[in-house]
Amino acid sequence: MEGELDYRDIRYRLEQHGTFRLFRKERAAMMLAFFVEAFKKGHRSDIPRSALMSELSAFCEYLSLTVGEEAETKSPAALLDEWADDGFLRKYYRSNAAEPSYDLTPESEKAIEWLRELSERRFVGAESRLLKVFDLMKDIAYGAAFDADERIAELEKRKAEIEAEIARVRSGEAGGLDPTAVRERYYELEDTARRLLADFRQIELNFRKLDREARARVIAADKERGRVLKDIFEYRDAILSSDQGKSFQAFWAFVMSTEKKSEFAALAGRVLALPEVEALPKSVELDVFDRLLVSAGARVQRTAHLLNEELRAFLDEKSRREGRAVAVLAEEIKKLALALREAPPADRAFIVIEGDPDIDLVMERPLFEPEEPVRIGTAPEAHGESDADAAALFAQEEIDREAIRANIAEALLDRQQISLAELLARYPVADGGAEVLGYLAEASLPGAAMISDEERTELRAENRKRGTAYRIGAPEVVYLKEGSK
Repeated sequence: MEGELDYRDIRYRLEQHGTFRLFRKERAAMMLAFFVEAFKKGHRSDIPRSALMSELSAFCEYLSLTVGEEAETKSPAALLDEWADDGFLRKYYRSNAAEPSYDLTPESEKAIEWLRELSERRFVGAESRLLKVFDLMKDIAYGAAFDADERIAELEKRKAEIEAEIARVRSGEAGGLDPTAVRERYYELEDTARRLLADFRQIELNFRKLDREARARVIAADKERGRVLKDIFEYRDAILSSDQGKSFQAFWAFVMSTEKKSEFAALAGRVLALPEVEALPKSVELDVFDRLLVSAGARVQRTAHLLNEELRAFLDEKSRREGRAVAVLAEEIKKLALALREAPPADRAFIVIEGDPDIDLVMERPLFEPEEPVRIGTAPEAHGESDADAAALFAQEEIDREAIRANIAEALLDRQQISLAELLARYPVADGGAEVLGYLAEASLPGAAMISDEERTELRAENRKRGTAYRIGAPEVVYLKEGSK
């Protein structure tokens, strides 16, 4: 429940909410410290069980040697299973994986964020937060207004303020932000950025809840396959049209925009280069924040795709079960028919069919239309002569897929992700459109890249054998380094 809290709400949440249950754990400090070390410091997710067990064992030994923490009696495997059963870690199998992977749950994210907020700050930015509230109120008040004259008046007012600010800057009357204002706004920027990254676990969980609701309806519905598919598509549309779905789609379109990413990188570089900011301790890597957003958003996208695959497998299995049930019923009917062959029932109404019968009249069927016969003449066809050059059929270029994979792997050695446009700028296309298709084919492999359904880009391609160059329109593609997904 959102809004005001009463006694019952507070008591229920203190007793049942996963974050408070985590704080009540006997070794909550060790658990949260390990979560920060394993997941948060390197912005990691989807960590395989064997790797996480090794890190947990080393972390427990480190605490025992450095701070005198009592040695853990449970094995790393038992601890991971316990934390997953309690809802503090999400345990799941990735596609084609032999061992489970782990990730933080929204409850663990909230616990870590609350602990961060408890740390004392030298000052709290009251001005920047007030300005943020004021701007949001103006966006809501005038953005939701249906009166065109009122909106135009507000825009004209903003225009006049901007022009007055320009005049003050030109005359030298207006200066920049003082160091205190810069630091205040940077702290507010870090808080917002860090919470945005933490919120993605909750966004992913919300999508999973929506999908579970849709799946429960499908399972409970006793309908034929066509109607089930219709319901599924309606549920999918409902998920995308929900507030959560609309907000995420708008976010995804923003972060996948090449123009916005370039602008973000330029702004981050300018902010981090300010002397007032350089001296501050950083809790968020602002220079790679756009890539972190893309990776976090890609996890939500992959979750949606995975849920679609699981639902399709569920429907296939349901269809197979229905087929087996029909076969069993057919065999039972045959046995009954054999048993009654010698002594058929005397009553004409010996079979009762439940429900209303479908009446299919003979005259409603279309009339038979014979096919036109194929007539083969006795005179042989004359041999024509073609003026086309058949050499093009034999001049096909073979694309080296191994070289394409090597280019992608080499480009991702020193970074977590790279766009297709950046990749082709580093390794220019020499074999034409077929080579571009090779890169797109690699991007379509599971977990290899993120492909935007809305954003598009233009790629330069060259065919050196034929001496041609042209530009190709393609979807926005971002390749991901293995382990950063």
